[in-house]
Amino acid sequence: MHLQIFDDCLMDSRRALWLSRARTLVLCDFFFGLGAGRRRAAEGLPLAAHLDPWERLVSLLSDYQPDQIVVLGNIKPNQGHLVGEEAEELNAYISKLTGKSRPVIQVVGQSDRSEGPAVNNPLLKVVDHLQIESYHFMYRRHIFVYPRLENREIWINGGVHPVFAIPVKSPSGSEDWMRVSAFLYTGYAVVMPPFMSYAQGHEVFLPDRLPKQAKAYKLLADRISPIDLSALSLPPEHLRQIARFPKKGRASSGAVKDLYV
Repeated sequence: MHLQIFDDCLMDSRRALWLSRARTLVLCDFFFGLGAGRRRAAEGLPLAAHLDPWERLVSLLSDYQPDQIVVLGNIKPNQGHLVGEEAEELNAYISKLTGKSRPVIQVVGQSDRSEGPAVNNPLLKVVDHLQIESYHFMYRRHIFVYPRLENREIWINGGVHPVFAIPVKSPSGSEDWMRVSAFLYTGYAVVMPPFMSYAQGHEVFLPDRLPKQAKAYKLLADRISPIDLSALSLPPEHLRQIARFPKKGRASSGAVKDLYV
């Protein structure tokens, strides 16, 4: 499912943007190899979670037949090193992305992401800024105020990972909260969710801190739908920060339910 945000730009529920005029598919934080790494770690991943990004990628390429692909952010965690099955997983993804001769452009936010075995491919180009027609691509984790551009140009940022807490009813009928990934349009920028659903952001966005013109679109399974920010309740204070996966010997905090869809 997709929604049109601009005349030539679609938000796809498979966590991608499609720029129709430029025939460009945009993905964010693909994290090649994260599945292999997580399966070695204590938290692990079920097989379905590992296969999901591959199935979404194949279907996106089949549906849109892009002339080029833009990847914002990480090609893989610890990009300079490949361990165990990461090499096989990485090569399979890059081969699918590039096809026979399709260029893939990675817009990096950290200098160490621009080298190493993950990018040793002649069809993969690494840059720190990219412009395609009226769109400027960036990857910045802590930038939320965007410089205004001329001629209705738009930033596309992949480094923030919008997450919203949505009030829901629990099976018992009591009040509860659900955490969902989303696309966010600030009026000057489109902020993307990560392609890997298990690489979500860890801070809930609060509607009262967003620009008045902001619009958000939540992702649930194969659906994408608007969030009414004017009617969205503020989550309790203790639910606004979400702990990352705990390191060894450290307990996790944070209570908003993760919804990996």
